[in-house]
Amino acid sequence: MSKLLALVVTSLVTGLAFAQAYPSKPIKLIHGFVPGGNVDITARVVGQPMSEILGQPMVVEGRPGAGGTVAANAVARSDPDGYTLFMMASGHSFSPGLYVSLPYDPANDFTMISLAAQFPFVIAVAPNHPAKSLGDLIAQARAKKGDVTLAHAGVGTGMHLATVLLQSRAGIQFNLIPYKGGNLAPMAVAQGETQVVFDTPAGMASLIKGGRLRPLAVSSASRWKNWPDVATVAESVPGFDVRGWMALAGPKNLPQPVVERLRKAMHQALARQDVIERFSQMGTGVAPTAPAETQAFLTSEIERWKKVVREAGIKPQN
Repeated sequence: MSKLLALVVTSLVTGLAFAQAYPSKPIKLIHGFVPGGNVDITARVVGQPMSEILGQPMVVEGRPGAGGTVAANAVARSDPDGYTLFMMASGHSFSPGLYVSLPYDPANDFTMISLAAQFPFVIAVAPNHPAKSLGDLIAQARAKKGDVTLAHAGVGTGMHLATVLLQSRAGIQFNLIPYKGGNLAPMAVAQGETQVVFDTPAGMASLIKGGRLRPLAVSSASRWKNWPDVATVAESVPGFDVRGWMALAGPKNLPQPVVERLRKAMHQALARQDVIERFSQMGTGVAPTAPAETQAFLTSEIERWKKVVREAGIKPQN
């Protein structure tokens, strides 16, 4: 047997043995946000059944800072042994356009395992607002040329960039009012401070249910099953499709057998009825995908949002 062949065989045997023993200790699941937020809750909802399936605790740890890049960098620099994972949120794909440079490659320094969740953003107004549809709102925005105020969760968030894309596609301009996340933007509209809000279902579901906000459209290409009577943005702006998402990832060079073990565990967790129901309560849908599909999706999202940021003239931060 040649030395090269022997090396390959040894590597395969070692990798197989490692995968059969994995996991043999607790797994750390890192995300880039504060405790109690949408990403943190999602990580915990998925992490608990995955712990049961894998036979080891999955410890959720938030490392907020710099739009999620602190957590991303920690995972990118970790050992590719399957014991440090990343609950990646859609903001990860915004970072390349929003920052002059990053300490990691946002696509190639991560091994994508599976999407966990997807959800639309929602455009809503106060119940007494004159717009009865998104078409009405677009017409109003065109007539008033920047006088219609729209609240969002902060510059560089998914809600902000979705608004930027809507303005570009519809040929309109809102007066954009940034808030500091949470449900501050929806509350601003409910309280009459601003006229329109673009936010997540989780951020405004209680206000809509309580009659303090009225949804006009969801940002996904098809109508959202939780609110089937609410139109899509695409019904007024053809081709519009923007969704928030979360995905399970690890550092690059994660061994394929470990990737497959984690994929199976995540997909089993996402198939559980209690997880599906909890996601639905949060305004989120389960979204299991294959690793290659997830990697391609991340790459396409990065390129799309770099273009949106560039065309909007948003100046990258240092």
